Amino acid sequence: MSKRVKSLITAELQNKFKGADSIVVVDYIGIDSKTTAGIRSDLRKKKVKLTVVRNALAAKALESAGLKGATGLLKGTNAVVYGGESVVDIVKELVEQIKKIDKLKIKGSIVEGQLLDTKATTALAKLPSKKELQGIIVGQIKSPGSKIAGQLKGPATKIAGQIKKHSENQEEKEKGAAPAPEAPAAA
Repeated sequence: MSKRVKSLITAELQNKFKGADSIVVVDYIGIDSKTTAGIRSDLRKKKVKLTVVRNALAAKALESAGLKGATGLLKGTNAVVYGGESVVDIVKELVEQIKKIDKLKIKGSIVEGQLLDTKATTALAKLPSKKELQGIIVGQIKSPGSKIAGQLKGPATKIAGQIKKHSENQEEKEKGAAPAPEAPAAA
């Protein structure tokens, strides 16, 4: 392959990996094209992409895209998986695929600049996703405010109820104490 073609492929890979803060490297050797198409289809539903790469070209592209350290992962037949909401979503989907396809193997990942091995990458599947974490954080932020609002509302509601009851009692007393209407005079 000429230098010109290699530089074009590297530039294309660089554009694909641009903006990705995390990638997962998988070994797909021995998987037929129909199964690979199924994997890609399932990943696409989660806005995740799988790109089969040449190791040297991918290493250069990943380095220039800011994902350093991939050279150690890029040995043998590889595909780079990237995109989606978060790397946790990617790994969860890959773990599900591995349950169905024994030949698919996770080699490792680069997560926000950190190189993770197979075991650490697979452990990411047990973590909550980005949306779940955001929900947990929002709930924790909202919880003290809700408690304070409830504590402030409780006594205020009781006082308002007592004032209402008192005013109703006063109205009843005034109605009961009002002079009886006089009978018309007999003619």
